[in-house]
Parts: sequence; C-alpha cells; structure tokens
Amino acid sequence: MINVEKFIRTRKRLKMSQMSLCINICTQATLSKFEKHRQVPAVDIMILLCERLGLTLNDIFPIHVTLKTTSNEQVLALAKKALFYQNLVKYHQLMTQVDIDNLLDSEQSTYQLLQYFSLVFFQKNDVKATKLLKKIDVSQFSQLQQLLFYAITIHYYYQQGFFNEAEKIFDDVWRHQKNLMVADRSGFQAAIIYLLAQYQMSLKNYKYAMMLATYGINFTNDSDSTYFLENLFWLLIEAGDIWHNQHFIVNEMINNVRMIAKFHKNESMLNKINQRKKDI
Repeated sequence: MINVEKFIRTRKRLKMSQMSLCINICTQATLSKFEKHRQVPAVDIMILLCERLGLTLNDIFPIHVTLKTTSNEQVLALAKKALFYQNLVKYHQLMTQVDIDNLLDSEQSTYQLLQYFSLVFFQKNDVKATKLLKKIDVSQFSQLQQLLFYAITIHYYYQQGFFNEAEKIFDDVWRHQKNLMVADRSGFQAAIIYLLAQYQMSLKNYKYAMMLATYGINFTNDSDSTYFLENLFWLLIEAGDIWHNQHFIVNEMINNVRMIAKFHKNESMLNKINQRKKDI
C-alpha cells in the first residue's frame, strides 16, 4: 500500500504547495496524479520529491513494494551517472544497452540529452550533433533538462564560430541558474555550472571562469555531490596559473582533483594531471 497520505500530510505540515514542491523536479500535473490517483512518477522524480520533504522512499512505499521502472530507465540512470562522472567507457557501453525502439517519451528526452552532451562536449562531433538537434523537442524537457541543453548549446555554437549566439545563450542560462530556488542532487545543475565556467575559460575570461568555478564548488558542497567537482578544481588550477598561485595551494588542489578523478574513473582528467607533471 502506497502511503500517499503521509506524503500529503508532510507537505501540508511544511506549508509547501504542490507548485513549490515541484520546482525543478517535475510538473504539477505529475505530482497531482500521484497525490490524487496514486500514479507513481519515475523513481528519480520520486526520490527528489521525498528528499525535499525530508522523507525517504521507505516512508512512502512499504519495503515489500517496489517502484516499477523499465529496463531503459535503469540503464539511462546509470548512463547519466557515468557521463557526469566522465567515465566515458562505461557511458558508451551503457548507451548500447538502451532499447531505442521501446523508449518512453521521458526516456527519449533523457537519451537524446545525454547523446547531445557527449557529442558536443566530449566528442566534439558537430556533424552528428547537428543531425541530432533536428530530432530534439526541447519543450518535452524538464526545466533543468532545458537549462542543461542550452548550456551544451553554448559550446555547440562556440565550436562553430557563432560567438554572438553563444554569448547570448550564456547570459540567459546564467540568469536562470542564479534564480533557481532549490539545489538538486541529480547532477544537472553541477553540469550547467561547469559548462558555463568552461565556456568563460575558453574565452580566456579567467577571473569570470574562477568565479563560476568557485560558485560551482560551493554548490556541489551544498548539494552533497561530486559531479564535475574535479573539473571545477582544475579550472581554478588553470586560471590560477595566470597569476602564479602559490605552489603548495596548487599542489593541494591537484591532489583533490586526482582523488576525485580516480573515484569517478575520469581517465581524461587523470591524463591531464600526468601531462602537467611532464610539462613542469
């Protein structure tokens, strides 16, 4: 038996409306279907809703009841984690396991967004990214998915020399990111902040890049996650080289980067660290 009553009772005790509870997680219609008709949303959505209320899934679902998830949903959740950890070998392996012909609409959005991120930022394959863009319906994305899509598109435009378009989107994404009311643990916001910081680094706006990287590090600390944390520290290291930061500070940050990259199995970052050693 699903304990919807406890969910609703907790929300009302916290004086939280459906609309405020849904912010950056799901639509109000999705929440309403759960509260009124016991239609359970996707697992990741349910986890975030419960966390915002200070509840766990066990509070709402008895131990012997399991949430129904499709195999595609499970694989995509793992693929997203692998991509956000930048364990690219594992990411590509998982994406080959997706049953493309049987994707639900929500799964299709996640699948395309992960593909777009990988093609633009990691593979820098603008030809395939352009073909994929023609299939993407941004209106089907959640708010955070839309922001991540546009943060990726900044790099898509920049890599093709459309600098004015990239700058305009940067301003819009950064404004919306700052106005988000609740931090998420899904990794989307960490990815957005990192992409914004890396864009400024590409423009050699070092102070701006350092500000965004510091903002991102503080964000990851507040959200108890490590998504893109090694990248944000690495940006501080690279930008700090311009002002010749003290050696012991740089070494401490490099140690942090190495530790997190090993945990994430981020081979690209570990290679950067090794290359830096050779260049010194």
